[in-house]
Amino acid sequence: MSVPILGYVAIFVTILPFLAALVRIQYLDAEQRLLLLMFAVGVLNMALQIIIPYLGYYNLFLAHFYLPFEFLFFLWIFSRWFGTSPQFVLRLISVLFVLFWIVSHLTLERFVEPAQYTSLVSKILALGVTIFFLHRISADSKESILEDSRFWFLSGLLVYSSGGILFSALRNVIDKLPPEGIDFAFSAHWIISIVSNSLYVIGFLCKPRNSGGQLELAR
Repeated sequence: MSVPILGYVAIFVTILPFLAALVRIQYLDAEQRLLLLMFAVGVLNMALQIIIPYLGYYNLFLAHFYLPFEFLFFLWIFSRWFGTSPQFVLRLISVLFVLFWIVSHLTLERFVEPAQYTSLVSKILALGVTIFFLHRISADSKESILEDSRFWFLSGLLVYSSGGILFSALRNVIDKLPPEGIDFAFSAHWIISIVSNSLYVIGFLCKPRNSGGQLELAR
C-alpha cells in the first residue's frame, strides 16, 4: 500500500510535539521535560521503522516494544502529576499490563505481525485512565482547564486511545479489506494521529502550572 499525502502529513505532525518542546525547553517543568524525552524516543522509533525496511529487515518488532514504553511512561507522568492518591492503582495497572504483554507475546502475538491484543488492551486502559483524570482536573481546577497543560496532554491521549480501539480491534479485518477499504481505514487512523499530536503541541505551548497556568505561545 502506497502512502498518500495524508500519511506524510501524519508523519510530519508526529514530529511537531518534540519540536515544540525543544523550542520551549527552558520554560518546561519537570513533567514536560520527561514528556519531551518520551516524544524524542517516539521520533527515533518512527525514523527506525521507516529506515529498517530499506535494509531488508522486519520493523514491526519495534512497535511491539515501543507500545509498552509509551503506555507505561504516560502512567508514570500521571503519577507525578496527580500525587500519591492514585499511585497504587497506576502501579498495579503497570505491573498487570507488563505481565499481560509478556504472556501475550509468549502465546498470542508474534513480533513479525502487528500488535493486536496488547495494543487493544493498552488503549482501553489508557481511555479509562484519561477519562478519570480529565474528570479530576475538571472537578479540582479553580481556573479554566484550557490553561492547564495536563488537560491538553490527557485530551491528546484520549483522542489517540479512543480512536485506536476500533482500529486495533478490527486490525485483522482491515488487513483483508480491498485496497480502497484499507486506504480509508488508515486515513482515519492518520487523522486521529494528527489530532492527538496537535493537542500534545498545545500542551507544550502552555506555561507550567507553577508559573500561573496561562497559555503562552512560543516566541
